[in-house]
Amino acid sequence: MIRNSKRQFKLRVTEHRRAKVRNIRAATLAEFGPALFILLLLFFFPVLDLVSICFAYGVVKVLNNNQVHEASLVPAEQAQDPNGMVKKGIPAQWHDSGLGKFVNVAGRPVTEISYRDGISGGDASSTSKYVMVKTTVVCNPAVFVPFPIVKVPALNSPVPLHIESERPMENPENAG
Repeated sequence: MIRNSKRQFKLRVTEHRRAKVRNIRAATLAEFGPALFILLLLFFFPVLDLVSICFAYGVVKVLNNNQVHEASLVPAEQAQDPNGMVKKGIPAQWHDSGLGKFVNVAGRPVTEISYRDGISGGDASSTSKYVMVKTTVVCNPAVFVPFPIVKVPALNSPVPLHIESERPMENPENAG
């Protein structure tokens, strides 16, 4: 008789433990939904937007390098022409190419070109010239993260990227 009551007690304790474990698992499962929402909203999507803006910066840097290279080869009149290769042709090709299609751009890139004198040699005719190209592109975030009170660039508002580089002119007489 004593053995039987011990056995029944062990069965009740085991059933109680199983029910307790089951309740803990169910509570964990019930907390997973809100935790996943918070994890996605506060971590995953902001990191995804940050990575997309970093990628956009690199792609816009490639655009600017192509523009400054072309501007260093052509005369100043052709480089500063609004319908020329530097201000319109290269950005149009970039926007329609593989890299430009991955960037979520608001509008078209804006390009400003200027020239400056470099270090002069012994005579005045050997003065080097530099072309400076500034490219401005406004990029939208990849995923819109809703923060109702604050506008955060790259999360719920566009990011303007300004990239400027310079290069010596191949022919300093082209600088004008």
